[in-house]
Amino acid sequence: MKRILLLIGSIFLLHPLFSQEKSKRNDYEITAGFGMLIYQSAYNMQDSYGVEAAVRGNIAGQFDWQGGIRLGINPALPEVFGRILAHQESGAWRPEIGLELGITSRAYFDDGAMLLRETREAMQSDINSFYLAIHTAPLAFKIKEKWKLSALEIDFGTHFTNFGRTLRAQLTVISIGRKF
Repeated sequence: MKRILLLIGSIFLLHPLFSQEKSKRNDYEITAGFGMLIYQSAYNMQDSYGVEAAVRGNIAGQFDWQGGIRLGINPALPEVFGRILAHQESGAWRPEIGLELGITSRAYFDDGAMLLRETREAMQSDINSFYLAIHTAPLAFKIKEKWKLSALEIDFGTHFTNFGRTLRAQLTVISIGRKF
């Protein structure tokens, strides 16, 4: 928990140091979305649905930071993430790509008919809480002046322990945001 607070606190403390376009980009964006998380290892695949909420601000020019929380649905397991994003505007279209670092408790594998308990326990011991992912939002659009709608955002990554052994894919089906 201390690491989560340290990550969020450092984002807010370092933000003013990098902000150069204060008059235009000093606002924040709040977003909410719904998505699905898929975990895959050599022996099994597990999916779960969840909601997310995030806050976003500008670092400099076309680079933004974003921090947020996801909450799994059934089971209700939390995840905290931070991102550095690059974006480009072309009319209403606003695609983005970036790097996501996070801490999760959503990495688990259920007991299944085809999966032995010992195998499941071994797979879960391979996963720690910290992960790295690439974030893309190719279908993000600015609506009016302050609203943003995004569909099919994809985060693809893995955990730091045994890097690459367990893969995670987060598909945010839809998210909507507003600048304040």
